Amino acid sequence: MSVSVKASPVRTVVFNGAGAGAGLTSLVALIEDGHVVAEKLMAGRGASEHFAPAIRDLLTQNGWTTSPDRVVAVVGPGSFTGLRSSLSLAAGLAAGWNCPTIGVTLGAAIRATLGRPDAVCVSIARRGRVFVDPPQGPVVASQTVDLDPADWACVSGDAVGEKTDWPCPVLPCEASYALGIVQAAESAQPGPLMPLYVDPPEAKPPAAGLRPAPL
Repeated sequence: MSVSVKASPVRTVVFNGAGAGAGLTSLVALIEDGHVVAEKLMAGRGASEHFAPAIRDLLTQNGWTTSPDRVVAVVGPGSFTGLRSSLSLAAGLAAGWNCPTIGVTLGAAIRATLGRPDAVCVSIARRGRVFVDPPQGPVVASQTVDLDPADWACVSGDAVGEKTDWPCPVLPCEASYALGIVQAAESAQPGPLMPLYVDPPEAKPPAAGLRPAPL
């Protein structure tokens, strides 16, 4: 006699702190078996200070008192402060919960959200530039005038408005959905949440050098 055992629901905590603009491009969310249990959308600019209270409230309000099965987070490119804040929080929570972490790029999450694996993602960067996250190849930062999208199948992301003469179809998607982030994670391997900053940090050591270590 065979006995069927129902699989336990897979619960995922999701973070996206890559957003750099004023739109609702950052989020925290709770996902269970492919369904959004709860989520909090936040403007990319200034979101870093809201991640911890937002995820605390979602966990409490929805009765998630035990450890989730995994933590999934967008690792970049995007806001330096938003990524540093969201990824450190995600990694710390995962360590406390003793569950794996999976990182995905913003482009991979947007492609999964759109169902277009051929889409190139362009997102807001510093100094009037955009991050370019293609389906294949490295993520780079570029001035819009230096972009060469002639061979792109389509383009999406929160920086599409920085250029008006795209030679390829423009797919509206300012930010990835929580389910898109989770879907992108299905084809990624668990591992440390390493931020994809693309640019080096702008902070520099003092010209006179660092202070000596205290005695």
